[in-house]
Amino acid sequence: MKQSEPQKGTSMVDTSPRPARPFSRRLFLSGSAAGALTLGLTACGSSETPTPAPAPTSGAAVGGFPLTIEGAEGKTVIPSQPSRVLTVGFMRDVDEAVSLGVVPIAITPQTNFDSGLAPWVEAKLGGAAKPQQIEVEDNLPFEKITELAPDLILATDSYTLADDFANLTAIAPTLSYQDDVAEDTWQTRAKRIGAALGKADAAGKAVADVESKIAAAKDGNKATLDGKTFTFSLLNAEGQLATVILPTDASAQFLSQLGLKLSDQVTSLPQAGPAGRAVVAQENTKLLDADVVLFSFRSEDERKQVEGDRLFQALPAVKRGAYVALEVGEALSLAFPSTLSIPFALEKIVPKVVAAAAKA
Repeated sequence: MKQSEPQKGTSMVDTSPRPARPFSRRLFLSGSAAGALTLGLTACGSSETPTPAPAPTSGAAVGGFPLTIEGAEGKTVIPSQPSRVLTVGFMRDVDEAVSLGVVPIAITPQTNFDSGLAPWVEAKLGGAAKPQQIEVEDNLPFEKITELAPDLILATDSYTLADDFANLTAIAPTLSYQDDVAEDTWQTRAKRIGAALGKADAAGKAVADVESKIAAAKDGNKATLDGKTFTFSLLNAEGQLATVILPTDASAQFLSQLGLKLSDQVTSLPQAGPAGRAVVAQENTKLLDADVVLFSFRSEDERKQVEGDRLFQALPAVKRGAYVALEVGEALSLAFPSTLSIPFALEKIVPKVVAAAAKA
């Protein structure tokens, strides 16, 4: 099933307070990579200036439990260190739990990948047993979740949590996002989950390690990347050219931290469709030109369609080889940053961007 285009209030750059979600969870979470990637390129949440996670309040018990963590959808009261963790978020709840060595008993699948798990999660799991994957239809299977008897539900990455929080909390303590699912930084999410799992120190170290890797990638490629402009585009659900226009987009933030700058030619374009993107008419393909041009593709057919267009071929960046084509998983590692996905992006994407920028 093709995943629906995100609506107002669910796009990752929409900053309005959590309005009602006008689409079903099934369409959002069990769709193809097409919809998720369309969504992913407008993911929000700056990773450059993180908002500190609030300090959890706790009792005097060993290990900091019982623990209370405040969240946008309500508070989470965790009586003791959880041992049966279940995740219902889109992608990043799984990432952060596994990053900290906690394999959830069950997850809602990361539906953009055939295995139901992102490659960076599978790599971290290694030979460990994989979590059970819960089939999701229009709504979360609350009866099934109850049967699994979790003692903590991670939902910081859930786009339907405003609707689901009461039902989930009736089953087990449920961790909400801090401010909004589209606004919490990856650092905030990692630290919140770390606190809930009784692994606050490990989470803080994981965040610091990833920040150091980003800084090293920037410093190591400063001569090639610093000040170079970029655009990042895809075909939307209607087959139109769509390009990121907000520097605060998660993908744009990642590239900006390496020293690149989103092209002024696209930041000045009017928004069209889902928040954070502009639709570019084929005759205006030239607006996508920059020192580095990035494009993500959901299929080989899409790639042939774009790369076979004479106007795309005529872009100066494309002519000189300063063009980077990304696969779905690579693009999602940028759009949904976590302590596991960012190192994956640094390894897989940065060399391609550096090679392209060297031809600018």
